[in-house]
Amino acid sequence: MDHFLSSVRNSCTLLKLFLDSPKEMGVTELSKKLSLSKGAVHKILSTLEAEGFIRQNPKTKQYTLGFTLLELGSKVISNHDIVDFSQPFLSQLAKSTNELAVLCVLDKTDALYVSKVDSIHPIRFNVEIYRRFPPYSTSGSRVLLAYQSQEYQDQILQDAELISYTSQSFTSIEEIKQNLLEIRRQGYEISSNRRNLGVTGFAAPVFDASGEVTAAVSVIGPTDRIAPQQSAVLEQLLATTQTMSAQLGYRA
Repeated sequence: MDHFLSSVRNSCTLLKLFLDSPKEMGVTELSKKLSLSKGAVHKILSTLEAEGFIRQNPKTKQYTLGFTLLELGSKVISNHDIVDFSQPFLSQLAKSTNELAVLCVLDKTDALYVSKVDSIHPIRFNVEIYRRFPPYSTSGSRVLLAYQSQEYQDQILQDAELISYTSQSFTSIEEIKQNLLEIRRQGYEISSNRRNLGVTGFAAPVFDASGEVTAAVSVIGPTDRIAPQQSAVLEQLLATTQTMSAQLGYRA
């Protein structure tokens, strides 16, 4: 028995189309992407517009996301305890390393950065928070993946179409599996040039009271500036994640 309402699912699918599409889309384009009739799409849009989830540009007659979604997104972030909890730690870590400090979490089969404190340097690396990406693709997300169950890892990797971000990116599932084992063995990862050329990331896990890894903290910066400080950056990162884990109730 199908426990899902098709109308609600179609509405959710329509909203998510805007994540990787142009800012505005018309009924015809949405109809093609959803494989629904224009009439059905128009009804969905009208309903979403009435509730503030979608708004229509009066000049172009095309549709874009509404401000209600921004309100809901802000509410999710404000209610996300790990985000609030991590902020002072990220601030201190960014201050002590002078580089970008970020918090990464998993959401179903995606990874995303949910909080960050930027580097003070004018030349610095930046990340887009709340943007989803494959869990195998960054040092922070790989740390998270390394501490998940074998079933979850298999689910993520078995059907993954590996993206070659740079010439140093992983080219096989076996390489990633070996990397995950190494992360578990040493308790952190240092990665250069795998996602962005000239960029190095340090990442370590944050454990909760049950012993589960709830998030990963990363320090990221230009390789030529951060690599010479590798030992100091790693020491500060591990001290930060260990303190965070202890305050969350974790006992090694």
